[in-house]
Amino acid sequence: MPRIAIVSDSHGFIENIDLFKDRLGQVDALYHLGDHADDAIELSRILNCGYVAVRGNCDAFSDAPLTYTVEWNGIRILLLHGNTVSGRLSLRYLAEQERADVVLFGHSHVPSVETVDGVLMVNPGSLSRPRTQKGPSIAVLTLTKQGAQAELLFTGLN
Repeated sequence: MPRIAIVSDSHGFIENIDLFKDRLGQVDALYHLGDHADDAIELSRILNCGYVAVRGNCDAFSDAPLTYTVEWNGIRILLLHGNTVSGRLSLRYLAEQERADVVLFGHSHVPSVETVDGVLMVNPGSLSRPRTQKGPSIAVLTLTKQGAQAELLFTGLN
């Protein structure tokens, strides 16, 4: 049962991952959804796992791709920053094009988990600059034979 830590918009504040380490426990991978995508290297070292990162609008010099699709246990997951796609309907159409069961996106710094027409859409919020009273946030994606589930984790510190 793979568990994946999802982060976005870290903007160089990698030390904030320490606020989540105990609650995260062991994860199988880290997915970074852009805006300091290269932070994924150090974050994955801290979490002792592999990583995938996509480029955000603040990643002009990153070699990370704009989008990335990965498959775990038959579940297709699309990663993107979200700055080039506006609205859930556009994300849903993109998921359909990519045959994705899960769409992971960031950019807005607003955490959310919702299912739209059978597609799980997860925005982990921001590891560095939250737009919520609950403080910095990340998400955990758990994959089972029954499908994908996501949970948001908050620091409670703002």
